[in-house]
Amino acid sequence: MRQFVRVLTLALVVAPTLAATRLAAQGSNASAAGAGDRHTDATVAVRFGTLGLGLEIGKLLTNHLGARIGANYFSLSTTKTSTNIDYSVEAKLQAVSGLLDLYPSSRGSFHLTGGIMTDPLKVTATGQPTSGSYKINGNTYTAAQVGTLTGDAHFPSAAPYVGLGFGTPARDGGAFKFFFDLGAVLGKADVSLSATGAANNAQLQSDLQAQIASTQQNVDKLKVYPVISFGLAFNF
Repeated sequence: MRQFVRVLTLALVVAPTLAATRLAAQGSNASAAGAGDRHTDATVAVRFGTLGLGLEIGKLLTNHLGARIGANYFSLSTTKTSTNIDYSVEAKLQAVSGLLDLYPSSRGSFHLTGGIMTDPLKVTATGQPTSGSYKINGNTYTAAQVGTLTGDAHFPSAAPYVGLGFGTPARDGGAFKFFFDLGAVLGKADVSLSATGAANNAQLQSDLQAQIASTQQNVDKLKVYPVISFGLAFNF
């Protein structure tokens, strides 16, 4: 996480300096050519929202089409009790995205977005019994019988993204601008649950599979991962 923050900080410090140098050179060349209002129509943005903290680079390809690539990261650790089991839970947001924006108005702000995004959320958990024994699928097991109990849930390694928003890499005024996106990663999370003691215990294996099926049924009710993203961009 510290390394990621350093990258963001470096980008924010270096990007304006590079941009100022580049625009100064372009301004000098454009003055000689009589076209001093040209820009690269590119942005470097810091993002935050339901994907965590991120860095994104965007480029306007035509007056109606733009492209973006980005990466996000955030982690959170907490505890949760289910039945008589205490779970130590770690949630990680670490998506990478490749997106295309369609602007109905030439060099406008409003855009429709489609693209690909990697697994936006992964949750891992390790369980400990609250009273010395586990209850799994209604059956009770000692801590020795179960061993180490672990579970995880994650979205597909890559899934479609659709959305809409406001913001464009088109240089149309000041160097800084705000971005907003609302969308969804299309796909359902897969759940797994395992115990080291299940290798030699057929009943425990069966109960774990039943518990997975029950949990998966609840998780399947959420068919998308919602994305709300705010950003501050520097415009080249």
